Formats: sequence, C-alpha cells, structure tokens
Amino acid sequence: MLDNGTIALVSGANRGLGKCFVESLLGAGAQKVYACARTPAELPFNDVRVVPLQLDVTQSADIIAATKLAPDVTLLINNAGINHLSRALSPQDADAARAEMEVNYFGTLAMCRAFAPILTNNATTHPCAIVNVLSILARVALPAMGSLCASKAAALRMTEAIRAELAAHSVRVIGILPGAIDTDMSRDFPPPKLAVSEVVEATFAALRTAGVGVAGVTGPATSGSDEIYIGAMAQGVAAALAQDRAAVQSQFAQYL
Repeated sequence: MLDNGTIALVSGANRGLGKCFVESLLGAGAQKVYACARTPAELPFNDVRVVPLQLDVTQSADIIAATKLAPDVTLLINNAGINHLSRALSPQDADAARAEMEVNYFGTLAMCRAFAPILTNNATTHPCAIVNVLSILARVALPAMGSLCASKAAALRMTEAIRAELAAHSVRVIGILPGAIDTDMSRDFPPPKLAVSEVVEATFAALRTAGVGVAGVTGPATSGSDEIYIGAMAQGVAAALAQDRAAVQSQFAQYL
C-alpha cells in the first residue's frame, strides 16, 4: 500500500498505462491523485480523491497552471507520450519526429523543471520521486519506429541528468524502460506484450525499494536501481546490450 500522505500527479491519465497508474494509486491508498489529460472530460474516474487537470505537456501555460493547482505533489509520473510509428527517413509524416520529441523529450523535461522545486520543498517532510515512463527503445533503435527511439533516448539521457541534479535534494528520479506494452501506442508491435498492470506493479516495486511511500507491493524491480527494465523482452535486451551491442542493433535493424 501507499502511505496515506502520497499525493501523485499522472500525465496522460485518460487511457492505457496512465489510467492504470491512477486506478492503482487509488487502490494502494494514495491521499490524492491529480489525473491529467488534454481533455479532462475524457477522464474516466469516479473517486473524490481524483482531481482532474487539463494538461498538454507541450503547452507551457498548462504546465504553469498545473504547478499552481498541485503544489502538494510528492510523486510525479511523467506518462504522457506519443508514437507516430514512423521511420527516421519516412517521407509520409515529415513532422512525426518533431512531434515525438516535443512530447516525449521536451514535454517530459518541462514537467521535471516545473515540478522539481515543488518536490524539493515537499521532500523535507515526505519522500518524493519522479517517474519517467521511457522504453527499452531508448537503448536500441527499431527502424520501424526510428523517430520514437530517438525521442526516448533523449529522454533517458535527460532522466539521468536530472537524477544527478536532484540527488542532493532527496528526490528520487526513476526511469522505467518496459518492452512493448499492450496499448494503442504499440498496436503495430508484434506480441507478446506487457499488460499495463505489470508495468504499474513493477514501478510500484521500484518506488518501494527507493523508500518512496510504497509498502507491501511486489514486482520485478531490481533492488536499489533507478533504471528499471520491465518484462522479459526489456531485461533480455538490456543484458544482451551489455554483452554485444552491435549484435543487438543488427538484430533490431531487420525490423523496417
């Protein structure tokens, strides 16, 4: 369970993984969850602890408004992301790479920058953390989704940087790198795929290990790690990369 002082903010909360994060946070005993979506009317929750917020992570005005409405956040889950299923050289969607970078990298960075002072302040009285939802494709290029891979790789490097910056302020920064998840974003990726509940459980396990308000939750997180590989596919790729990166990249290069 979460301790009853946990106050979370989840971006991209209207469906898929974000929706599961909100539901699981409520089920685990969170005091409050700010559920964020570009269209709050689409949020499917019926719980007095849910506070709906309008949030497009590419819009600075929305982010500023969110910080004013949610100054008590102790857990920031940056889940908002897009995948245009586009190759890097694809002429079909010339703006796909820019859009993915705007949401997956710049949007996540903007949220971290905006909420870092809030979390730093709240960390004096309650354990605080940032969770950035990344992908195993941050570590290896899948040509069929080349521009997505680039945006997730940039977000991984950024996550490592803010982890270092916030370490002195007792704010944990956890990057989760799952394999393909069974959501609309990975609809064209072949099975097997992770259930959204598996990703949430592993994230909670990582938070528990980090001492951030989670107790009694089991999952496949590695003890003490702030970079969490979720599922057999992601864990296998990470292990293989440590042995022979060129071989792994050659294998992925077949998927055009």
